[in-house]
Amino acid sequence: MATLFVSFNILTGSLSFYLGNSEGLTQQWRNAMLTFITYSATLFEKTVKLLLYKLIPVGFVTYLPIEALRSLALIHSVLSVAGSTTVLLVGAGVFYHGLCRYSSGNLM
Repeated sequence: MATLFVSFNILTGSLSFYLGNSEGLTQQWRNAMLTFITYSATLFEKTVKLLLYKLIPVGFVTYLPIEALRSLALIHSVLSVAGSTTVLLVGAGVFYHGLCRYSSGNLM
């Protein structure tokens, strides 16, 4: 859970490389993640759940670990770790791409 939260914050914080001053937008994404983590996964319908779990990856924190404990299936734990790792890699990639873009803008 901590890996996912930190990597999502890196991803949203890296938006400032592309959008300029995006502190307000970054804070909104962080608050959205914290808000939807507190809701149960069964509260949303399939379409809304799919949209929320694609834009804000809270399913790796709320749904999959609970299903892993409920069904004692290792696949849910593996999917949760894989999803968190994917968000971490995407966040690091966006950060480093934005960092290269930022440093190349200072060559003048």
